[in-house]
Amino acid sequence: MPPKRASSRGAAKGKAKAKAMVGAAATEAALDPRAELEKEAEFIFESLQPENDLKGVLKLAQFAEVIRMMNRRKCTLWGDDPAVIIKREWTSIGGSTSREATLAQFKAWWPDFFEATNAEIAAKDAAGEAEAAEKAARFAGDGMWKVVLRDLKDAIMEARNKGKTPLIIDNTENHRAEAFFALSLDVHIIECKKMIMDTSKAKGATVEEVLEEERQRFIKAKCFKYGKTVLFRLANTACDLKGAFNSEVFPSLALFDAAEVARVSADASKVKDSPFYKMALDRDEVLDLEAYGIASEFNVVALTHFQEDEYEEYLQSAIPLHLFQPIFPLLE
Repeated sequence: MPPKRASSRGAAKGKAKAKAMVGAAATEAALDPRAELEKEAEFIFESLQPENDLKGVLKLAQFAEVIRMMNRRKCTLWGDDPAVIIKREWTSIGGSTSREATLAQFKAWWPDFFEATNAEIAAKDAAGEAEAAEKAARFAGDGMWKVVLRDLKDAIMEARNKGKTPLIIDNTENHRAEAFFALSLDVHIIECKKMIMDTSKAKGATVEEVLEEERQRFIKAKCFKYGKTVLFRLANTACDLKGAFNSEVFPSLALFDAAEVARVSADASKVKDSPFYKMALDRDEVLDLEAYGIASEFNVVALTHFQEDEYEEYLQSAIPLHLFQPIFPLLE
């Protein structure tokens, strides 16, 4: 009796089952991150071989290109030249002893390297977030900000972002914060003590003459155009910048108003209706101010030597303290 032939229906069911098993295996492989990374490793290795030969080996030069590729992919995580990482990973894969790496070695190494790189990025991101949170807490509120000298630039920028003008209470030894500004090329210094001395009986200059001199220096330095930091160096004086040393041609009060500066800086067309327009007296000065307005980098800072517990008493009648963010630099 001839054997029974399997029905076409049964064969179809068997094929479907086999297909389902293959599909399940493929899905499982797809869900296995390490398997996917090993496939990627094989592709990378193959791409670096002449004629895509999987039986070849990687030499140091080829392996180094793999590290550089990862560095580019991760936005130069290890800087412009990842030489230290190349040396470290070449040792890790075994290349420092055999002077080459096989496909098996590369497939075993690549997933761990890939995951370690992502972990390094995650750690850096977390550290950055923690630093940002700490910074936000340090610069919160309107009270005195105490910052180490190396963070002074950050504090000045944060004060500006708040719409406040920085007031540096420099009680550091040898006035190190003041020296920081004095040595900067993009800082224009207004010597408040000199203004007081120049209007004394000994020198006999009028306030108007002193302010005109400061106006000319300011315009000549192109502080608005080039976005300079203007430092009012008060030193140990209570120079009257609210009253005597404030005028239409040199509007100290307006310069201390960070909100007004920001308003004009954001839109050059607004310079005409600002207190700064009258600082430009001749035609060339007017044209320059109208054309360039106030650069976004422009900033104003005041600096005093008065002690932390006395600066308000001495300066409350000299400068508009409500427009300022007091910052107390520390050496460490």
